[in-house]
Amino acid sequence: MRKLFSSVIFVVTLISVVSAGAASTPPLVGHAAKGGGTILNVAIPKELLAIPLTNADGKTFTLGSLKGQTVVLTDFLTLCNEICPMTSVNMREIGDAIAKSKLQGSIKSLELSVDPKRDTPQRLKSYQSLFSDPSWTVATGTSSGLSAIWSWFGVYTQVVKPDGAVVDWMTGKPIKYDVNHADVIVIIGPDLHWRWLDLGSPAVTNPKTKDLVPTKLYTYLSSAGKSNLVKPEQPFWSTSAVYGALNEIFKIKVGR
Repeated sequence: MRKLFSSVIFVVTLISVVSAGAASTPPLVGHAAKGGGTILNVAIPKELLAIPLTNADGKTFTLGSLKGQTVVLTDFLTLCNEICPMTSVNMREIGDAIAKSKLQGSIKSLELSVDPKRDTPQRLKSYQSLFSDPSWTVATGTSSGLSAIWSWFGVYTQVVKPDGAVVDWMTGKPIKYDVNHADVIVIIGPDLHWRWLDLGSPAVTNPKTKDLVPTKLYTYLSSAGKSNLVKPEQPFWSTSAVYGALNEIFKIKVGR
C-alpha cells in the first residue's frame, strides 16, 4: 500500500508535506530536471551511511560502502499489492539497462524495504526469484536503521490494517497489517550526495507486455493494483526520467 502526494518543483515543498515531524530531514532546495523530477545536492549524514543493510543473499553492506557508485534507490515492501510490484518491474528494467551498458561496477539499482519485520533476506530472495532476474538489488535492515534512512529522505510510513482481505502471496495466509508509505525514487551520487528525487506511482514502460509482472504477484494484485499497472495514478515516475537524470547530472548514458 502507498500514500501519494502532489508533484512539486522545489523539494523543500515536498519535504514539508511528506515528512512533517521528521526532524532529521534536511531543508532542501532544488530545480526541475529536464526529464522529470528534481535535481539537488545534499550530503548524506555519516551516521546514515554507516547503517547496516542486508541483501537477498544475506550479505551486509552500507550506503557508505557504495561510495564511488551512482545508486538509484527506491522504497518498497514485498507484501504490497497496489504499487510495489510495478516499482520492482522498473527497478529490474533499470538493472537490466545497467547490465547491457556494462556499468554494473559504477551504477546500482537498489530497492530498500519499509517493512523490515517481514522482509527478511529469505523473503527478499523468494520475491526476487519470482522475476527470474538478479540484475537489481533488494535489501532490508533493522527497524530503527530503515526508519532513520527513510525519514531522512522524507519518506512517510505508517503501519495500518489491511484494506480488505489480503493474503500473503508466499504463504497464502491473510496478512495482519499493511504499511502505507510515500513512493519516491532518488539518485545518490558517487560522492554520497543526494542528487535527484522523483515521486509517485511507477509507470512501467510496456504495461500490456505478458508476464511483465510475475504471474504470482499479478494474481495477488488488488483491483487498484491492476489498474495502476495499466494507468498509474498521478503523479508518477518512469525509467526514462531516471535515465534522463543520470545523463543530465552525471553524463551517464544508460537505458532508453
